[in-house]
Amino acid sequence: MRMTTTFLIVFFGMYLFQSCDSQKKVIDNVPSEKLNNTFNLGMNDTLKIELKSNPTTGYLWSIDNKIKPKIIQELSHEFVKNNKTMDMVGAGGFDHWHFFPLKTGEVYLHFIYAREDGKIDSEKYYKVVVK
Repeated sequence: MRMTTTFLIVFFGMYLFQSCDSQKKVIDNVPSEKLNNTFNLGMNDTLKIELKSNPTTGYLWSIDNKIKPKIIQELSHEFVKNNKTMDMVGAGGFDHWHFFPLKTGEVYLHFIYAREDGKIDSEKYYKVVVK
């Protein structure tokens, strides 16, 4: 009985996790007027994307799309304070994302700078080409 309950809890948790992820869409193309930059990577390169940020305003950067097919993998995401203003209350900094290529192809990244209530301040679109 206990093993069945544990299985059901794990299965239900995986279902919830997958259903949350499926809410995001795969972006296959972005019009050139919306595209902020294109990055060309080799298979041994690492991509770093740096976005100006200030979490004290209530706005946070997030990736708004699924990265499929798995062309690149997110290695890390961190907020880094600005060295020039790090001692100031409410000072901003930068969100850093690091990605590593898994196979050749193209993928689009859609970043949104938004508050929890859904109000969007800014959007960034990037195309990543892995050769």
